[in-house]
Amino acid sequence: MNRDDDALRTVGVNGREFTFERTHPNKDGRRIGERTVAAIWVSPMQSRKTLANATVNEFDDGVLYGPSSVPGVFSDFPGAAAAEVTVRWLELANHHLANSVKRQRELMMMAAGILAVIAIIAIAFR
Repeated sequence: MNRDDDALRTVGVNGREFTFERTHPNKDGRRIGERTVAAIWVSPMQSRKTLANATVNEFDDGVLYGPSSVPGVFSDFPGAAAAEVTVRWLELANHHLANSVKRQRELMMMAAGILAVIAIIAIAFR
């Protein structure tokens, strides 16, 4: 396996593939709890127009991985990546649902305002 292969890992989650790229922590000795982060694995996720990153921390013991979205560690990279992707995907879905509800609410308020203006004009010219 060459050096480039060590920097990428592909994980299948719910019928989709996500490619994680290995990066280094921003600062040396970055710690999460009692563990030191040796590398950070990042995979971009896009849903409609929203972009998010699924991030898995690799600890210096070489055995444990921690998804950044939930507390805890996994002994295998695919398990940590699956947990991270699932949580991030649910966050994206929730974000889209919230935006959709907001747009519907704004349209209903605009329609109610227009109806109020029409009602006032109808009463005024009666």
